[in-house]
Order: sequence, then C-alpha cells, then structure tokens
Amino acid sequence: MPPVTARTLPASWYSDPTIYVRERAAVWSREWLVFAPLARLDKPGKYVAGDVAGWPLFVVVAPDGSLSGFHNVCAHRAGPILWEGHGVAGNLVCRYHGWAYDWKGALRSARDFGNAELTEASHGLVPIRVAKWRNLVWVNLDLGAASLPESLGSFDAQCAEFPMESFAFTHQVTRTLACNWKTYADNYLEGYHIPLLHPELNREIDVSRYEVLVFPEDDYCLHTAPARDGSVNAGRWLFRYPNTALNVYRTGMNLERIFPDGPDRTLIVYDYFFADADDPANADTLKVSEVTLDQDQAICEAVQRNLDSGVYQTGPLSPKHESAVGWFQDRLRSAVFAAELGEP
Repeated sequence: MPPVTARTLPASWYSDPTIYVRERAAVWSREWLVFAPLARLDKPGKYVAGDVAGWPLFVVVAPDGSLSGFHNVCAHRAGPILWEGHGVAGNLVCRYHGWAYDWKGALRSARDFGNAELTEASHGLVPIRVAKWRNLVWVNLDLGAASLPESLGSFDAQCAEFPMESFAFTHQVTRTLACNWKTYADNYLEGYHIPLLHPELNREIDVSRYEVLVFPEDDYCLHTAPARDGSVNAGRWLFRYPNTALNVYRTGMNLERIFPDGPDRTLIVYDYFFADADDPANADTLKVSEVTLDQDQAICEAVQRNLDSGVYQTGPLSPKHESAVGWFQDRLRSAVFAAELGEP
C-alpha cells in the first residue's frame, strides 16, 4: 500500500474560537450563499431575515419588484430593522428607536432626534449583494466579489435538465447540532461511512461504486452511486463550497445548508420542494430525510466530543473515499491563510 500523505485539519480547528473568527472573515464574508427560497421573496414587501455566521442580514422585495439586501443593523444604535424570520414589510423602520430607511437603505428620517444634522450617506444601512439563480436567492457580504453566474461556473449546467422553477416550496426544517460546522461538512463529503451509519441508504445503492467527483475550479463536487438494480440515479447530489448541499430530481429537490452557530454549534436548514406538493409519496421522502439526519447528527456529535477530548490531533484521509474531504479542507485552509495575508 502506498503511503498516505493527505491528512485532516488539526483537531483544534474544530473548537478554537480564534479559528471561527478567522473563518468569518475568510469564508462567510466572501462567498455566495443561498439565503432563501425565491418563493419567500416573490412579491413586493416580502422579506427574509436571518443570521449567517453571526451577521444578521435581511433581503426584501422593493415596490418595483427588485431585491435588496442589507445587514439588519440600524446605523443609530444597532437595533434590528426586521425581526428574524420571514413576512411582509410595509417599510424599513428600526424596531428599537424608529429610524426610517428607504428601499435602497438610505436614511429617510431619524425620529424625534433633535437638532443634530445627519447625512444619508453616513447613516444608511450597510448593503450586501443579492442575486437570483433558478428558484433560490443568494447573498454575498463582499460587494467586490465576482458575480453569482461567474462563481457558479459549471455548477449551473449540472442542474440545467431539471425543472427547478416548477417545484413548489413546501416547508423548511431547522436543527441545531452540538458540533463544529466543518465536522458536519466533512461527513457530508464522503460515502465511506454509509454501510455503517445509513443501513436504509446502503440497501438502495451500490456503495462499492460510490464516488465523489470534485470540480475545484468551480468550488463544488458531485456525488454519484448506482442503484442496486444497476440503474444510475436520475438526480444530482451536489455540494457547493462552503455550505450548500443540493439534491435535485425530476420529482423535486431538497436543499441543505450548513451554518456555523459559533465555534461549537451548527445550524442545519433543510428546504423541501416538490413537483407535486400534494403527492402522498412526499411524506416518505421527508421521513427518509429525517432518519438520515438523525443518523448524521448522532455520529457528528460523537466525533466532535472526540475531537474535543485532546486525544486526537490529525489523521490520514483515504485516497479512495475521502478526496472531497481533502479538497474541502485544503480549500478552507487556503482561504483562511489568504485572508490573514490580506489577499483577495
């Protein structure tokens, strides 16, 4: 057997608060991230407000139908403009002291403030970039980042044959895990664990032929595995750096997003879309998804406890099964070091 040279990130990267701070700057403030299903932002006034790695954000549909996105932080004393969640907003007014903003984020009025003069430019909301792709809305905190189409590259072509816009968004499920976000991402990026942890899935696919193909130039990978009867699965199982898993089929799709909630907790957000929202078979899909998440949560939390124990430092990566894990960790490591050096 040839020597193994690829090794995991150090265990400290999965718990050290300073690493989390560095990742916020290197990853979460620079990458295009799915923020919401387009169905929640399809009419004027509708909004979605949520947290991304400690940044409170919101996206809203202006009266002219355009999308605008901002940090959900008032320029006065950091009050929220919109409560977290989704709904309809008639205007953008701080919930703390009533400062009002227009749909482009400029300050309109500072309620009962006194005689001090305030300029719109220096007291407006801080903008973020917003873009639509198929039936999803994406955000990027970096105003100088490449456009979403440029960033997606061939990821777009992987989904071209599926009628995603016709799928009905049915509901969202969230779950908080007691582990670092990378612990869960590492787990998603390999099929090595399937025979031991996912017996239901193991019965349906030929795990011996499970592959994860990496497309590093476009920051994503593709999972493939033939069904037990020999037919190739008719969908796409995709992961896009840093946190988006998209499983898309003719009959619908599910979107899984992995968000850090500090250095030691992870928020998993599942969005479900179906070609026929009333099909009774959808319940079986949801049940299988829930069982798989239960299994992944149990192992990821156990792995995190072991990473925190001080016994494990780093380990070898399988060249047969864990090349995508290696790609993901190398990509993250490079981003963190580049950010520290001030590189774009």
